[in-house]
Amino acid sequence: MKYLSIIKITLLSLFLSVLNFKAVAQQKFHIDGTITGLTNGKIYTYKNNAVVPVEVKNGKFQIDGDMSEPVYNLSLLKDSEINYRDQKTFTYVLAESGAQTLKINYSDFRKSVLTGSKTQDDSYRYDAIRDKIMKKYKKEFDKVEVLHKKLDDAVAAKKDEKTTEAIKYEINDAKEFLEPAYKEITDATLKFMKDNPKSYFSMSTLLYYLNGMTYDEAKVYYDSFNPLYKNTESGKYLWAEIEKMKKGIPGVPAGPFNTTDINGKPLKLEDFKGKYVLIDFWASWCVPCRKGNPHLLKLYAEYKPKGLEILGVSDDDKNEDKWKKAVEKDGIGVWRHVLRGLQYKEGSHERINIDQDISEGYNIHSLPTKILVDPNGIIVARYDGGEADDKKMDEDLAKIFKSK
Repeated sequence: MKYLSIIKITLLSLFLSVLNFKAVAQQKFHIDGTITGLTNGKIYTYKNNAVVPVEVKNGKFQIDGDMSEPVYNLSLLKDSEINYRDQKTFTYVLAESGAQTLKINYSDFRKSVLTGSKTQDDSYRYDAIRDKIMKKYKKEFDKVEVLHKKLDDAVAAKKDEKTTEAIKYEINDAKEFLEPAYKEITDATLKFMKDNPKSYFSMSTLLYYLNGMTYDEAKVYYDSFNPLYKNTESGKYLWAEIEKMKKGIPGVPAGPFNTTDINGKPLKLEDFKGKYVLIDFWASWCVPCRKGNPHLLKLYAEYKPKGLEILGVSDDDKNEDKWKKAVEKDGIGVWRHVLRGLQYKEGSHERINIDQDISEGYNIHSLPTKILVDPNGIIVARYDGGEADDKKMDEDLAKIFKSK
């Protein structure tokens, strides 16, 4: 099972806060805020998909907003641009209609406290459970944080690529010791959703834990949620994401694609007809992906003569040079490679040409993920990463090609 990092969950929440501002106003919220550490100045939030300033005078501020849903994901930023690495500089709160109060610590936005929102109260109850687990693994989390700081310093000092890559591998190795923590957090989260099915917080949290679930498992949670919340835009978005889980799973046809490979040659799924193809979803910046390449090379050498092909689908659309360099450095140019086809409208985070995004056709949300397709174009296995999945992949391939 794959586990989302705490920072990724926060960033997804910030993304959803942008979505909320797009809807037609039906209700309003009002927040009276106080902030320690800043007397006069500005903090920031989102409105209409743009970052907007909030004036702070004498340590006080107000935020008013329209809301079309019972709960509003309100983002709060220290700066006009998010510093993704420094979690002290941004947060989000779950506002409800009517008046609420908010206290912000300017030196650490994570310590923000919103009162007057039942949904936020649910969030605080969950945070207490999660924080207890994180405290248990404080030594391991601290080590990862130190290594991230080491990487940031190396980048700022313009250290060579060899140095920064080595630190990235250190971070990956350190994160392996956090797998038990992520597992405990996931189990605690699922229990919270099960025990609090009528909470908006539970419904909004499920989105971040779909990866690693089956469609049927996700649907059981969704069916238990409050119908009022399921009928909101966020609820509909969640359901759409659950429906996508029917793609890229064993027993269904592999998602078709028509693209151009790393050498400029046309490539379609049909080109692999009659052979088994292992589609490897990866990226140059994904350390676990890169660490797995020597093993893939071994499998390719063993099974290609018996009819196995590998196709690398890279999430490097914004940096083709790094993609090509990684293929060359890792020696994996012996099989075909393409970019996933992810595109955004210029100057925005709005996705375009989604039907051309190969990863979208296989419901890929984490890397590495591998999809095994049979000679008839039917998916026979999905491997979402981790030692158990790697072992299963080896066993499946050995069984398939045993008599060939």
